[in-house]
Amino acid sequence: MFPDPTLKWRPYESIIDGIESSPFVLDRGLWCGVLHLIVVAPNPSRRAYGIEISCEIYAGFEEMIYSVANHGDSAGMYNGGVYIKEAENSALVNAYIAIDPVGRKPRHFSFVGGDLCYEVLGFSEPTIRPFDGLEEAYAWGPPSETSP
Repeated sequence: MFPDPTLKWRPYESIIDGIESSPFVLDRGLWCGVLHLIVVAPNPSRRAYGIEISCEIYAGFEEMIYSVANHGDSAGMYNGGVYIKEAENSALVNAYIAIDPVGRKPRHFSFVGGDLCYEVLGFSEPTIRPFDGLEEAYAWGPPSETSP
């Protein structure tokens, strides 16, 4: 649900913290309920990370819209500190809980990028892998349908 003025974010500390402002976030695809994102620092840095996260719902928003919308507390801002945010309170989480037949509580995460910003609703923590360089990051993604 965007924008959500009731949204409250808390920092989710990870190895990505301190990545240069504004990193780019690239959607590498959804495979078997797992979203694959790449987070790349701007030039000349070579920092890059792959994120895998279980996903029931995800959305990408243009950064300009994301940063000026009344969408929680500073959702569209990244100041070079803690990169990933998790929702403490979210209309999206509350709506999902209301329709989930088994009453699970999903988790809602934010990944801010210089071009696009992503939000993910799922049931686990993100798995993050560092890459040795941009070439390795750009080659990474979900397995193809023909992979063994």
